[in-house]
Amino acid sequence: MAIPPTTSDEVEPLERFTDAAVRWTMEVIDHRQAAALQMRGARGRRQTEQDLRDHVEFLVTALAVDTPACFTEYVRWLATVLESRGVPIQMLDESLELLAGFYVGVLDAPLAGRAARILELGRRVLAEQRTPGQVTYGGHVPDPLPQAEAFARHLLAGEVGAARSLAAACWESCGEYVEVATRLFQPALYDVGRAWQCNEITVAQEHLATSISQTLLAKLFLEAREGVAAASGAGRTALFAGIETNRHALGVRIVGDAFELAGWSVQTLGADTPVEALVAHADATRPDLVGLSVSMVQQLPALQRAFGILKSELGTRRPLLLVGGLPTNQFEDVWRWVGADAWGPDAAQAVRELA
Repeated sequence: MAIPPTTSDEVEPLERFTDAAVRWTMEVIDHRQAAALQMRGARGRRQTEQDLRDHVEFLVTALAVDTPACFTEYVRWLATVLESRGVPIQMLDESLELLAGFYVGVLDAPLAGRAARILELGRRVLAEQRTPGQVTYGGHVPDPLPQAEAFARHLLAGEVGAARSLAAACWESCGEYVEVATRLFQPALYDVGRAWQCNEITVAQEHLATSISQTLLAKLFLEAREGVAAASGAGRTALFAGIETNRHALGVRIVGDAFELAGWSVQTLGADTPVEALVAHADATRPDLVGLSVSMVQQLPALQRAFGILKSELGTRRPLLLVGGLPTNQFEDVWRWVGADAWGPDAAQAVRELA
């Protein structure tokens, strides 16, 4: 079922009270949890404040998209992250309760009621029984090659030579860059993300795995580009970027590579591209396609804004608008809400969609 359109004006009052909500909730937590906050120190206090802002951002997006699961799945993910690190979730539950009370006191009844309902659904998720190491945020994962699990282990161990050899063997067996990228690298990196979620690896190991993957994929792409005949992209041009605050560049790079191998002329701006800079570049270069990537739910409003500006600024001359990334894979109708023309859950399907 398609998600009904929601204007930013409907949730703007809630956004306007973000600072006040965080400040008031922290004051109450300070009073109730003084000992716990003191043990966590200044860094822990800053993290608590940032967590509260994250709660609000996910709540605002869930209200705007009219999809409570955008918030409840975040709560479920956060609970597994905290529990895997031995952090009690009582403060998280208390924070959601306090935020609901704050909004009931300052917002008009209809919006306050919607916000309180979603926050209560989040608290119900916390009351559920969870399996240790439970993984969340699945959906639309490409069918992995049999070597994907071993490849993930090599990445995490920093075994560059072994990872290179395994990737080369997969490349030799199938000869398709996109298949290796989406069925070897992508599932392996999902495994890396799940390992971090479950506190089985460090942030440094996660970064190492990404860095090795970037290097190996660049090498495979160059080989693929040299080894294939010129594909027929009918002279079409494409511009790809990660929306602002999306710091994950590898996925959008794979999509750009896939379109280039399909014969398109491609520019990829990378991660965390400001909306205004993106629109200005699209206006200057006039691509046939603009593809944007998101990695987290709270980036969806920025994506909707980018597409809205592209449409209003370029009018009938605007490019086709493609979207991808984890939130669009998990909540399929979101791509319609942000105003895209098409959605690709992975590079191979994105190319097929617009071939």
